[in-house]
Amino acid sequence: MARKHGDIESGKLGDKIYYTWHGRQCERSMPTHVANPRTEAQQAHRSNFTQISKLSSYMKEAHLVGLHGQAVREKNSTYALFKRINKDCFTLDGEIDYPRIVVSKGSVPMVSITSAVIEDGCLTVNFDSHAYDGAATDRLFLFVYSSALRAGTLADPVPRSAGRITVDLPTEWLGQPLHLYAFLQGYRLRTSDTIYRMLQ
Repeated sequence: MARKHGDIESGKLGDKIYYTWHGRQCERSMPTHVANPRTEAQQAHRSNFTQISKLSSYMKEAHLVGLHGQAVREKNSTYALFKRINKDCFTLDGEIDYPRIVVSKGSVPMVSITSAVIEDGCLTVNFDSHAYDGAATDRLFLFVYSSALRAGTLADPVPRSAGRITVDLPTEWLGQPLHLYAFLQGYRLRTSDTIYRMLQ
């Protein structure tokens, strides 16, 4: 619906759209056709984008820390960065390829996970505690994600030198496939790339 303020009109009237541009009154015609081909490829792309957008909210605890530094440098949000980095993380049948998901990206040298065991409802993860660059202050973050329940938890970080991190798991997670995402955070909030481990 068009509105009039003095001599200036704005909005839609019939097949015309009125607007102001650089202080001048302008009008344009309504488009006669909006291109929206519902091809199989386009529908798959939309489905993938929807899945990654939802996953971004489920994994926000992890990427708010792990992608923060890069997002600040790019003057972007971690949500937008997560979606851009992970937009192609799908299997051939359109399912999310969890080992390829990135929740952290950076230049801090990664550690390797040596073992991950669930016992009495507690997950214990052992990792290489060697400080490759002499940065003993690096901290390891561990994010545990249940794809079946679409929920995740970020454990309190531990110093790299600890070599071990534990997480109390909700009862309903026990027996479910779990995805472990670990990363280091060091000096000036620099982070490592994502370390992934699948736990059945």
